[in-house]
Amino acid sequence: MPNMTNHQQQLLTSTVRVDDSLTLRPHLVSSLEHGDPMPAVFYLKCLGVPELHGSDGKPIRMRVRKHFGLLIYLAMEYDRVHRRERLADFFWPRADQTQGRHSLATALSEIRRIFGQVAIDADRDHVRFKPERLTIDVDALIGGKILGDETTPPIEVDGFLAGFELADAPEFMHWRERRHADLLPAIHAGLLIGIDHCRRTGDSRLIARYADRLLAIDDIAEEGIRAKMEAFAFAGERLLALKVFEEWKERLEVELAATPSQLLEGMAIRLRRRGLERTTTIDIPSVPMEQWKGRVFVGRSEEYRILYEAWESAQRAHACHVLIMGDSGVGKTTLVERLATAAGLQGASESRVQCYELERDIPYAALAGLILGLLDRPGVSATAPEALAGLGRIVPKVRERFPQLPRAAEVHGESARLHLAESTWELFTAVMDEHPLVLIIDDYHLADEASLAVLHHLLRRMQDRQVMVLLTARPVEFAEESGAARIRDAGDYLRLRRLDLKPLSSEDSAELLRHLLLPGEAPTAQERRALLTAAGGFPMVLELLVEDWRRHGTASLALSINAMTPELAREAALEGAYRRVVNRITRDLDSGTQMVLHLATILGSQLNNLEMYSIVDLTRGQVVTGLSELTRRRILRDSGRGLEFANELLRAEVYVELTPTVRRHLHGAIADRLLSAYASGVHVPGLEIAWHCTRANRTSEAAPHLLRGAREAVREGAPHEAERALVTGLPSLPAESNAEGRLALAEVYQGSDRFNESLEMINSIVNTQTKAQTELLAVLKMRAVACTATLSEVERTELSDLARGSRCRNRGTERQSSRHPNADSFGGPL
Repeated sequence: MPNMTNHQQQLLTSTVRVDDSLTLRPHLVSSLEHGDPMPAVFYLKCLGVPELHGSDGKPIRMRVRKHFGLLIYLAMEYDRVHRRERLADFFWPRADQTQGRHSLATALSEIRRIFGQVAIDADRDHVRFKPERLTIDVDALIGGKILGDETTPPIEVDGFLAGFELADAPEFMHWRERRHADLLPAIHAGLLIGIDHCRRTGDSRLIARYADRLLAIDDIAEEGIRAKMEAFAFAGERLLALKVFEEWKERLEVELAATPSQLLEGMAIRLRRRGLERTTTIDIPSVPMEQWKGRVFVGRSEEYRILYEAWESAQRAHACHVLIMGDSGVGKTTLVERLATAAGLQGASESRVQCYELERDIPYAALAGLILGLLDRPGVSATAPEALAGLGRIVPKVRERFPQLPRAAEVHGESARLHLAESTWELFTAVMDEHPLVLIIDDYHLADEASLAVLHHLLRRMQDRQVMVLLTARPVEFAEESGAARIRDAGDYLRLRRLDLKPLSSEDSAELLRHLLLPGEAPTAQERRALLTAAGGFPMVLELLVEDWRRHGTASLALSINAMTPELAREAALEGAYRRVVNRITRDLDSGTQMVLHLATILGSQLNNLEMYSIVDLTRGQVVTGLSELTRRRILRDSGRGLEFANELLRAEVYVELTPTVRRHLHGAIADRLLSAYASGVHVPGLEIAWHCTRANRTSEAAPHLLRGAREAVREGAPHEAERALVTGLPSLPAESNAEGRLALAEVYQGSDRFNESLEMINSIVNTQTKAQTELLAVLKMRAVACTATLSEVERTELSDLARGSRCRNRGTERQSSRHPNADSFGGPL
C-alpha cells in the first residue's frame, strides 16, 4: 500500500486537532510508530456502517443489534471500568434492574463466545473489555494510517457509526454523536487525504464517494465541491459538474457572503464551452472531456500517480518530463489524455501533436504542431513580435493570428535552426508566465529530425520552469542513430523519466471487460475467458474484440481463431488502426523471419517446438534468429513458460494473411508430426492434435483426440477450454462419435454447476452406441434432473440402480485404461 506523500502529511498535521481523550491503545502505539505487525485477531470497523471481521477477513455477525453496540462501546471505552447498572441503563433504559442486568449478561456471553473468556474482565458489579486481540479502524485514523502500508490495508474513512441507530437507547446515541464530534477533525483530514490519493491515482469513481462523505460533514466544503466536479468531469458529465458548482456558489454567497477560490472559479470557466454558456474570462480555453463519457480508468493507478507527481513538480517550477514507452494498444494515449484533462482543469495550457511516419521528411512538422496548438492560449500575445515573425516561417497560422508582425530576419543554415529554437522558447516562456504548460508529443519516435533537435535544445532549458513534456513511443520502432533515441538515452540530464507501460493484469482486464459490456450483455464463462485471453492485457485490443464479439457472436475472432472448425468463421480480421500497426511492424521483416512468423501463427502453443519449423525447410539457426527478431519487435513475448503472441488479435491479423489452401497444408503437416509423436508414446495434448486435424479438413481423425483432449482439459482444471472445443467441434464429429461428444459436454456443464444446459444437451442425444454410454447418460440425467426438478421415487430408484452399475463397470474400465498410456475415454466415475 502507498505511503502518504508530503502533501498528504501536511493535510494531516495542519487539519487534525484530535481531542486529547482520543488516544491509541497501548499495544498499538509501537505498531503504528515502528511499523510492526499488529497482534490482532479481530478487526472492528467503526467508520461508516460498523462491521466485525475475523482473522480470515470474513464478517462476524452478532444476532442482536444492541449486543454489537455494547461491543463497540466497550472497545472504544477500553480504558474505563464500567458498572453493570450503568451499562444496563445505557442500553436498556426501559427495562427494570433485573431485566437490564439479565440482558447485559446475555450480551457479555455473546461477546465472550466470539472473543473468548479472557476478553471480558468482570465481577458482580464491574465490567471491562480487554482490547489486545482487537484492532479498530479508528486507531488507524488517529495514528495517520489512512492509506495503509505494506502490512495494513487502507481504511474507509466515513462518519463514526454512520447509519448505526439504537432508537431506544438515547444515551448511546448521545455518546455516538460526542465521539463523532471528537473525531470530526481526523475524519475531515482523512477524507482530504483520500481525495488527494484518488486524484493522484486517477480513481474518479472513488473520489466521488469521498466527496459525498465530506459534503455530508460540511455541505459547503470547497474541497468536496472540487472533488465532485472532477468526478463528473472524468465521467464526461460537464453540465452536471457546472450545475454542482453554480448551486454551491449561490449557497456560498447567500450563507457566508463569500466567493469561490480562484482555482475553483477557473475550473468552472474551463468546463464551459465558448458560445454555449456564459464565461467571465474569454481567454481561458475549455477542457474537452466528452471522451471520458462511458469510459473507465482501470489498472493504471501507479503509472498515473507518477505522471501526476511530475505535474505537481512542474507546478512548483521544477520541470520533470516523462517518456511513456509501450506497445500499440497498451493504453499510452488514455494515460496521457487523463493527465492532460486533470492539468487542464487546474489551469494548465496544453498543446499536443501526433507524429506520423509520412511527415518525417517535413522539417519542423512536429514543432509546428506544438506551436499551432498554443496560438489561442493566454499569454501568446506577450511574445516578442520578432519571435512570432520567426515562427511564422514554419507556421503560416501565426501571421493569420497576428497580421501586423514585422518581416522575419533573414537567417540560413544552422543559424536558422538556432533562431527558430529561440523564438519557440520565447513563445513557451510567454505562455508559462500565465499558466503552467503541458506539451504532449505522441509517437515522438516518428517526429522529423529537425523538430527533435529543437526539442532536445528546449528540454535542456526547461529545468526551472512551469512546464511538463510528455512523450509517447513504441520501443520496437526506434532507429538507434536517430534524434529520438538520443533524447531517450539522455534522460538523466534532461530530467526525462522513462515509464514502461505493461499489459494489464488478469484482474484488471476482467474489471475492464465488465465495464465494456452493455447492460443485458452476458457472455458465457468460456466466451469471457476467450476474450480476455485473446486480448493479452491490451485495453485497446480488448475493446476491439468486445465490439467484434458484439457484432458477430461466436463468429468473432477471439472465439474462432482456436475453434474446432475447418475454417475461421470469418476470413477477415478487424479493420482499422490496429491492422495498420501490425502491417507497419511486420512489413520489413526478411523472408526467413516472415516464414517463422507465418508458421508460428499456425503452430499456436506449439510455436516453441523448434523441430516443427523444418516443415517449411527452416534451419534451427534461422528459427532462433527469426523468433529473436519477433520478440524484439514485441510480436512475441516471453511468458516464463516459453514464447507466446503478445495478443491473439495480432496473431489473427497475420493468420488471415495466409490463404486457406496454404493454412490447410500447414495444419495437415503439423497434424502428421503430432500424430506420429503420439503413436510413439509421446504425450501430446489431445486438443492440439484435434485442432490441427480439423483445420486440415480431417475431422474423422480429429474426433477421438477431441474427446481425449476435452477430458484432459477438465482434469487439468481448464473446463472452459474443454467446453469451447466441444461446442465448436460437435457439428463436425462423425455420427458414431456424436453421442459421446454430447455426453462429454454434458459432463463439463455439470462440473460447472450448469445443470439446465446439461439437461438440454442430454435430451438432444438421439441414441447411444454402447451400453456404457447408455448407463452414463442415465447417471448424468439423474444428477441434472435432481438439481433442476423433483424426481418421483420410481425414477430415483431406477436411475440409482443404473448409476451403481455404471460406476462399477467404469472403475473396471479405468483400471484397464491405466495400463495403456495413450488410452482415455469419457465415462469415468462422477
